[in-house]
Amino acid sequence: MRLIVSVFWIVAETAWALEENSVDNLYDEHFPSLHPNCTQSLTDLLLLRQEVLLKELKEAEQVSAGILREIADILTDNVSFTSREVSCPGNFKKIGNTCLYLAKETDVAWEAARVFCQDLGGDLAVFRDASAFAEVLKYVKSSVAVKATTVWVGGSDHIEEGGWRWVSGEDMPRGTPFWGDYNYVREPAQGTGANCAALHGPDGFLIHDGVCQNKYKPLCQINFNK
Repeated sequence: MRLIVSVFWIVAETAWALEENSVDNLYDEHFPSLHPNCTQSLTDLLLLRQEVLLKELKEAEQVSAGILREIADILTDNVSFTSREVSCPGNFKKIGNTCLYLAKETDVAWEAARVFCQDLGGDLAVFRDASAFAEVLKYVKSSVAVKATTVWVGGSDHIEEGGWRWVSGEDMPRGTPFWGDYNYVREPAQGTGANCAALHGPDGFLIHDGVCQNKYKPLCQINFNK
């Protein structure tokens, strides 16, 4: 009898074990367990993606900030340039777009007048249109004490008789309102012996051709926009 009971319990325990294993196998078949590293890998992937996104946002922010700084610098430079006041050196005075200096105490020949002005950083004065000429006349008339004074300017016909050019290379303007009259004859009218341009005081400081060896006062000029 004891033997039968023992066999019964052995068979029962075996059956229960088989049943339990069958259930476990069925669960594992349909719901396999995750690899121990799978959860950690997914977490790492999410963190890595977040880090990349944050890095991209930071780089975009830095680029935007850099662009804004460049725009601000450009605007600042433009404001500084447009608002910068040009100052004239030494005895020069700002007249229109140039600096002018009439050496009232100096009387030299035309070539020496050029050297005098060049030593000051400029050259004999030139003017390319009636507006600039009017500014020069206003400055000269307000500067001289004697209205009969004659003033050298930077024009001559050294290279070709009658081909009047500024020392800067451009053709000099001709006729009214630049050139004056001498004995009712329109200047330049002094012939081959008068090859240098001067503002003739007795004729309201209009341009006359003069003898280059005559000693007149230099009108020196420094341009802002060279």
